[in-house]
Amino acid sequence: MPITTTTSESVATITIDRQERRNALNHDALDELDAAVAAAVTGGARALVLTGAGGHFCAGADLTELEDVAFTRHLGAVLKRLAEVPIVSVAAIAGSCMGLGMQLALACDVRVVTDDAKFAVPIAKLGLMVDHWTLDPASPVSGAKAPRAR
Repeated sequence: MPITTTTSESVATITIDRQERRNALNHDALDELDAAVAAAVTGGARALVLTGAGGHFCAGADLTELEDVAFTRHLGAVLKRLAEVPIVSVAAIAGSCMGLGMQLALACDVRVVTDDAKFAVPIAKLGLMVDHWTLDPASPVSGAKAPRAR
């Protein structure tokens, strides 16, 4: 399973563990991530930490497996749900945080970054289009979120 969750004192830590791909997400991993976030919220977590295993946060989408627009649509829905979770969300970033990884980080309330973190949106160099989730300041995952009632 590429996504694992541990819970300690009402804090759910969701870890992306696809180290062979620097934690790049494919369809299955995206489904598992979405389910893990939902389970953390419904399970009573008061905070959520999203991180990656093996020294990398998320190197983006796994381009070896993705060639359809269905993934992009599904990703948009997952990002929107992550951005709207009713608990505090933290992206704990180390190593690669690229493309989709940056989108995940932006969907969280807070980003904590190590000195070795590297941020990039390299998809443009591949001749592929970057969607509004990455660039649009009006996007639901770009910019500040409204305060939540506690």
